Amino acid sequence: MRIAVFGSTGGVGRHFVAQALEKGMAVTALVRSPGKLADLPRGLTLVPGDISDEEAVFHTVAGANAVVCALGAPLQDKSGIRATGTARIIRAMKEASVERLVCLSSIGAGDSYPLIPPLYKYLLGPLMMEHMFADHEAQEAEVAASGLNWIIARPGPYRDGDRTGAYAHGPSSVAPDRNLKFRINRADVADFLIRQLSDDTYLHKPAWLSS
Repeated sequence: MRIAVFGSTGGVGRHFVAQALEKGMAVTALVRSPGKLADLPRGLTLVPGDISDEEAVFHTVAGANAVVCALGAPLQDKSGIRATGTARIIRAMKEASVERLVCLSSIGAGDSYPLIPPLYKYLLGPLMMEHMFADHEAQEAEVAASGLNWIIARPGPYRDGDRTGAYAHGPSSVAPDRNLKFRINRADVADFLIRQLSDDTYLHKPAWLSS
């Protein structure tokens, strides 16, 4: 299986690439700074460029069996890069006849906002995460309207740590158990993204993730 990855040098994206290569997948990644992934094992193809480059985006997607979008941005970023970048990815996928899209979003986006703890809902969300949530919601709208075979992952806030496999997930229409820790290791998020490449449980649905 060949996977095209966008956002490969971010916290989750890098874990995804490493885990996919461990599983014997071939990975093509669009990168502005190829040196950031130079230490990863064989099986990785790097396409120099960034998400604003339509040609580079197409070359990254062409020949893939599936695409993983893990685009990120600083918390206060107002550029809307997740939404605009995802729209370019979708256009490239349609041109290249690639159907499977797994997109990284965030719990709190869209109809999952009621699921987040009060601290995030009433303080951190309005004060610090407004632009992030708006960008993710616009991104999710692009994905949902794409006509592709899509899955959206909505993890809780990230933390460092090894892949444990001991995390919970479910459809955003069902609230997480209150005993969950809410935060989740980046490596576990990457593990979930890999599982969605071949699992149809959340096809055409967003799913929350938490430890």
